Amino acid sequence: MKTRLTIVAIAIMVIVLTGCGGGSKGTINSLSDLKGKVIGTIAGSASEKSYVEMMTTFIGTEPKEVIPMYRRSDLLAGILTGKIDAAASPKIITEYYAKRNNNLKIIDQPKLFEVNIVMAVRSEDGILKAGLDSAITILRGKGTLKLLEDKWIINLPATNEPAFEEIAKINGARTVYVGVSGDFAPLDYIAADGRPAGYNVALLAEIGKLLNVNFEIVSIETQAKFVALESKKIDAVFFHWSGKEIGQFFADIKRNYIVTIPYYTDKAGYFLVKK
Repeated sequence: MKTRLTIVAIAIMVIVLTGCGGGSKGTINSLSDLKGKVIGTIAGSASEKSYVEMMTTFIGTEPKEVIPMYRRSDLLAGILTGKIDAAASPKIITEYYAKRNNNLKIIDQPKLFEVNIVMAVRSEDGILKAGLDSAITILRGKGTLKLLEDKWIINLPATNEPAFEEIAKINGARTVYVGVSGDFAPLDYIAADGRPAGYNVALLAEIGKLLNVNFEIVSIETQAKFVALESKKIDAVFFHWSGKEIGQFFADIKRNYIVTIPYYTDKAGYFLVKK
């Protein structure tokens, strides 16, 4: 954890100190400006070909190169130092970081690429999936998901980071271990002190009350989440994309997991670039 925090701290220093230095030649103002540029994305289990196909679909032309990176902090530092020209992220993530850094701006995606945000569990854990589905349905019906969205996403001040709120333990309840990477703020966030915070903690707390379950959050690297799931180091992955449009780019991935119904819906194909 200390190593991870050190990397994040260094990335933040780069973001603050680079200012107008670095970056590629020419200002990027539209998707068409990304033609022949280097695009960064968070590394996952997809093939390099899949990432190139996805970025080509998003920008309408093939980029010069797509570089998968292991952490969100690497992507941000890559933009500001000129290692990459843009970072691909869902809308919610691009907005989160653009609001917090005056050196970054968003290139909008006029075409809708809808993505569902879900939790993933092992294929054999149908009972856990059914419980999570039921809880999400109830929380949506009660308006709780909307309240959490308002607090931790829409109305979260740009000057504040998501706060840590400890999940109350339920005596005698079983424990479900949930993997969180912190690379998909503000939904999936790990604070500077190493503790998961914000929306993910708040949502799991509400689900735990309904299911009479204690959730233990485990910090994992994004690209290792399904390995951790399959090896039973964790029982669920908090943040995962799903949907027909996104799924077409990852059809070659071997899946040993099943996903819940969505607890949030976003748009993909947005890019962060240097101003």
